[in-house]
Amino acid sequence: MKSKSILITAIIITLATAALIPSISRADIYVYDNNDQYLGILLYLSDDQLDIFLPSLGTGWSIEYDDVYPCGDDVYFDSNDCSGTPYVREPLPAVVDLSNSLIGGFHKPDYNGKRTFAPGSWYDLDCQCQEVVEASVEYYPLTQVQMPFTTPIALPLKFKVRTKTIVVPLSD
Repeated sequence: MKSKSILITAIIITLATAALIPSISRADIYVYDNNDQYLGILLYLSDDQLDIFLPSLGTGWSIEYDDVYPCGDDVYFDSNDCSGTPYVREPLPAVVDLSNSLIGGFHKPDYNGKRTFAPGSWYDLDCQCQEVVEASVEYYPLTQVQMPFTTPIALPLKFKVRTKTIVVPLSD
């Protein structure tokens, strides 16, 4: 009788353990500004940069604390005076902040609109228009987007952890 209850207890413990094993815990870190304005989901954090995912735009955005280069990536134009449609050479999956340029606002690459041409001008990292002689290569147009929050964001930033449990069913 005693060995039967020990066997039943062992079976219950084994089943309970097996039931718990396929569960996976995952955490998202949500980023808010100092006014409790939701910014997005943390992707990367370092001493001088924070990358967040913007779910409503389906893309990322980089915040550089020292903001040495207000235009971030090189932005090219078909014209010689930085007018017209802005283009980027490498379509990084991120929002480009052109608010310090004459174009203004935030933009993201249009992956379907790429075209090959030799640009006549570009914004350097400081948002200064420069004439350029470049080879004819593929460029991706930038389209203006509305950020899902108001800018400038209020510092310091706040972080909240949201955990999720995903249960994976056992198969026979």
